[in-house]
Amino acid sequence: MRGNGAYLFADGQDEEQRLTTQATALDPLTARVFDRAGLAPGMTVLDLGTGAGDVAALAAAAVGPTGHVVGIDKDPAALERARRKTAHLPNTEYRHVDIDDLDGMDETFDAVVGRFVLTHVPDPARALAAAARRLRPGGLLCAHEPDLTYRWTSRPTPLWTQVRGWILDTLERGGVHTDLGPALLPVFREAGLPDPGLLLEAPIGSGDTSPAFGWANIISVLLPIMETMGTAPDEPVDTDTLRGRLDAEAAEYDSAVLGPLVYGAWCTVPGS
Repeated sequence: MRGNGAYLFADGQDEEQRLTTQATALDPLTARVFDRAGLAPGMTVLDLGTGAGDVAALAAAAVGPTGHVVGIDKDPAALERARRKTAHLPNTEYRHVDIDDLDGMDETFDAVVGRFVLTHVPDPARALAAAARRLRPGGLLCAHEPDLTYRWTSRPTPLWTQVRGWILDTLERGGVHTDLGPALLPVFREAGLPDPGLLLEAPIGSGDTSPAFGWANIISVLLPIMETMGTAPDEPVDTDTLRGRLDAEAAEYDSAVLGPLVYGAWCTVPGS
């Protein structure tokens, strides 16, 4: 596991679009993790780093009208987006709370969940331990985190190799844990938690089912940061055509496109 945890994606319309397209690829995977972990009707759920509210919406669907979901985030603008997106879900609410301030919350929950959150905190084990303290006895802790260091296409291609290098270089220089997913087992243990159940999945496809759009959107959002860090390519990147060029090159090389490898990990914490 590399990095010291950081959130590099700036707030704004591009970031909202990135999260929306990310959810298109990842929501079915997260829903399966929630089902496997045992998220059930009537539960109260704390959603860490709720962002645009996509994970909160999945949790709300799992716990039903008799359950309740509290999404927290340190970004007030993100919370407003989440409120708008889930206005049709009366069993959701949102609060301005940083993941570092969980011990300042008074109430406890039946479950704490988070997707692509621990990869952006300096000490994932410490954050997990704090999350566990927000659970009632027998509470469920569930994390869904990526590995971005794998090969993004089934066959290497020049443009895909470039894009992968630009993104990983920028994230790692910025302190993001780019390979947290496969480290979740030792992270749970370091947090003093039971060994978790584990599930590994990834979006994969070609042509109309290719998840290349996700990587193209990340480049669009990261470009200003890449320029500041000195990780931007020497030649200008045409972000408007990038997705099409990535898919075309994958087709030329008869290559499938893989989204992030996403690791689900969950456990019940008896002595919370």
